[in-house]
Amino acid sequence: MLTVFSSRPPIEAAQWDSGEQVLAGARAVPGDPEAGERAVRCALTRATESLGDVLRVVVSRGERIGAGGGR
Repeated sequence: MLTVFSSRPPIEAAQWDSGEQVLAGARAVPGDPEAGERAVRCALTRATESLGDVLRVVVSRGERIGAGGGR
């Protein structure tokens, strides 16, 4: 597990953990010769959901930094 941000708010920590799980699952799909269309669609759907979470966190952090006078 990656621990880049030690003081993440609980929702960010949950999103981070979920993103790591999604990434691990998505990485496994292309190498699985038995993975069918459903597995690919599921992996892509979850990956796009996680990317959306990442973008929301980035925007939120940017807004907080801007509101705090910038660093």
